[in-house]
Amino acid sequence: MKKTVELKQLKFSNLEANLQSFLRLSVNATEKSFAPYSEFYVGCAVELENSEVVLGANQENSSFPSGLCAERVALFQCAKDLHNKVKRIVVHAKSEKYEVPNPLVPCAGCLQVISDIRNRQKQPIEIWMWDGKDDVFMADDVQEFLPFHFELKKNEA
Repeated sequence: MKKTVELKQLKFSNLEANLQSFLRLSVNATEKSFAPYSEFYVGCAVELENSEVVLGANQENSSFPSGLCAERVALFQCAKDLHNKVKRIVVHAKSEKYEVPNPLVPCAGCLQVISDIRNRQKQPIEIWMWDGKDDVFMADDVQEFLPFHFELKKNEA
């Protein structure tokens, strides 16, 4: 069995103004990050079908692993009521201590949460990854990253 990940590599300067604005919101969210231990600041913006945007920032806690990733902070806010489906998510990070990977792929736990929401709403969720420079990466759906999604299904017996 083989799975190939397909990412689109785009240029920020070539994106439509509305997409540029959406990506910039993730930078704003990064400023709300509380990461005194890792010093790795992550923000994300989640766009819903009705164009509402929900922001999230990673929140660390001295009682490891009680912190929460930026993606889950925003997504759990959105998932309360999925009549307004998640359309896309953008992730941004900054750190003076560590190199920010490019592309910055959400962690496996966040990918599982995104995938679970995708399955609940029965609609793809775009994943955008941006380090604040001109290169932007985008996957058409979270399934690009998580080909073996875990899902609990009731027995039919």
